[in-house]
Amino acid sequence: MSNSTYFWIDIITIAGPLALSFDKRVAFFKEWKYFLSAMFITSGIYLIWDAIFTAIGVWRFNPEFVLGIYLGNLPWEEIFFFVAIPYACLFIYACLRHYFPGMENRNMGRFLSLLLLIFSITMVVMHYNKLYTAITFSLLAFTLLNQLLVTRGTYATHLYAAWFVTIIPMLIVNGLLTGLPILIYENTENIAIRVPALLPGMTYGIPVEDFFYNLLYMMWMVWIYEARKNRKAIHLFTPEPEELT
Repeated sequence: MSNSTYFWIDIITIAGPLALSFDKRVAFFKEWKYFLSAMFITSGIYLIWDAIFTAIGVWRFNPEFVLGIYLGNLPWEEIFFFVAIPYACLFIYACLRHYFPGMENRNMGRFLSLLLLIFSITMVVMHYNKLYTAITFSLLAFTLLNQLLVTRGTYATHLYAAWFVTIIPMLIVNGLLTGLPILIYENTENIAIRVPALLPGMTYGIPVEDFFYNLLYMMWMVWIYEARKNRKAIHLFTPEPEELT
C-alpha cells in the first residue's frame, strides 16, 4: 500500500461502470447531462457535509494513503470519490430500470419507505447525541417522508433494488477505506457497529451508518436524475400523479 492507494480505489470503482456504459442496450453514456446534474448538485452538498465533519473530527483521512493534494481539508481523492461512486450507483440504477421495468411497484415502494422511515426516526431518537448517526438518519427520515407524501413511491422499488446491489461493492470499497484505514472514524459520533468487509486482513469494519449515508445520496441523486431525464421541474412539495401499480 502507498500514498496512491485511495486514487487507485477510485479508478477501479469507476472503471467497470464506465466501460459498460457504452453497452448499446442501456447506452448510459448518452445520459451524461442528466447524470452530471444529479451528481454535481448532490456531491456538492455531500462535500460540504464531508468538509464540516472532517473539520470537527467526526472522521479524518490517513495521510499514508493519499497523495497530499488537498482542497480545503479534503484530499483530492475524496472529491474524485464523489464522482466515481455516484456514477457507479446511478449506472446500476439505470441498468435495473432498463432490464427490469416490471419491478416498478408504488405500493411496495411506499411500504419499504415506511419501514425505513420508522427505522430512521428510531435511530435519531436513540442516538441523537451521536453526530454522524443523528444527521444521517434525520436527513434520511425527511427524504423518506417526502417520498411517501409527495412523490408517492415513484421509482422507489428500482432505487431500493439498486441500493441493495451496491452493498456488495460497498463491502469491498468501503471495506478498504475503513479497513486499511484510509478514512478513520471517531466512534463517539456513531453507534460503533461495524460491518465486516469482504476482504481479509482489514483492521476495521464499515460503520453501519455508511450504508444509509449512501442510500440518502442515491435517493437525492435519482430524484434529480429522473426529474431532468423526464424534463420535469423539481417541485419538492408538488405531488406526483397516482399511477396503477
